[in-house]
Amino acid sequence: MTTEKLYWDDPAQFSFETTGARVASWQDKTAIVLPRTAFYAEGGGQLGDTGTLRVGAQTLRVVDTQIDDAGEIFHVLETPAEVAHDVVILGSIDVDRRRDMMAHHTAQHMLSRAMMDVAGAATVSARLSLGSCTIDFDKAALPDADVASAEDLVNAIVRDDVVVRAFFPNEDELRSLDLRRAPKVQTGVRIVEVAGFDLTPCGGTHVTRSGQIGAVRVTGMERIKGKIRATFLASARVLVDARAKDKLLGDLMRDMTCGLADVPAGVARLRAELADRVDALAKARGELVRHVADEVLSACPRDASGTTVVRVLREGDDVGALRTLAGRLTAREDVVAICGSREASGEVLVIVQRGSAASFDCGAWLKETAARLNGRGGGRPERAEGKLPATFVNELRSIGFPA
Repeated sequence: MTTEKLYWDDPAQFSFETTGARVASWQDKTAIVLPRTAFYAEGGGQLGDTGTLRVGAQTLRVVDTQIDDAGEIFHVLETPAEVAHDVVILGSIDVDRRRDMMAHHTAQHMLSRAMMDVAGAATVSARLSLGSCTIDFDKAALPDADVASAEDLVNAIVRDDVVVRAFFPNEDELRSLDLRRAPKVQTGVRIVEVAGFDLTPCGGTHVTRSGQIGAVRVTGMERIKGKIRATFLASARVLVDARAKDKLLGDLMRDMTCGLADVPAGVARLRAELADRVDALAKARGELVRHVADEVLSACPRDASGTTVVRVLREGDDVGALRTLAGRLTAREDVVAICGSREASGEVLVIVQRGSAASFDCGAWLKETAARLNGRGGGRPERAEGKLPATFVNELRSIGFPA
């Protein structure tokens, strides 16, 4: 039984009444199949509706809506329930969520059209979610100027408040339409038209006038697998995003005790101060490492074998400091340095390095040690790095050198 899609006739119908329910399941959850519904089933990148089904005195929460290959729509319930076939059901959709999806789906059509017109970028795929909405384009790069032009074009159509309609053309009408992309089905093709701007095959829900979208904003561009992904917002989400960013900027201005126009200069000043402090820290760390290395080497006379193994444990040193320490120790050609730094997690960061006269295979030793202690690491014969569990501390300390 194919479910009648009431949202195709009226996307603003947010409630309905029907009978003929059938209890089914969808991915191990109880679902209700109805002969007709205003609940949109997930598809075409758009999320399925949520809402309620009122059955007599009980209200069933619908947490998802899905459709199978036969065209039956499944209203997935939050909790299991039994529903008689002949009972009257009153369905109500979560209106804010539906309106949000309608606005973003229509905005996606318009952005896809605008990017095609402005930059020749065809849409590969789109995904609408409650967190973010994205469009993937078949371009390796899109200039910022083109993105801004496409955004301006879309918002101009929004302000013009043009009609948005869905219709089913006959075969002759379909062949005459200048579609943005080819239909995915051969029969029963549904076209969504943004008057004077875009014609696209689509089974989703959309606004009825472009002005209902409010505004459209591209908030990010990133490269994904050789293509460009645009993240965008529409409708009320544009305002929420603007308020959040305004708050962040306001907090920054208060922390820096400056006005909006002075923020760039203030950030530049902080960056310069940070760079100076990083340089000073690097210099101090270098002096400390030299002191530690000289002290350790003074306590480690050359071994008669010609290879002197030196083990050092430090607390909280980062990888840069540890590498510098290992390099300083192995400036003495007979030394094999095994330097560990215990992190806050308890794991031990390990650098193994040999001097020019030593034949010790650092990579093989660390690989074997990591396998034995269930850690990870490896490298070349002359140098290796890894991370070992806390038990490695005992092996370093057993030599007797001070940490």
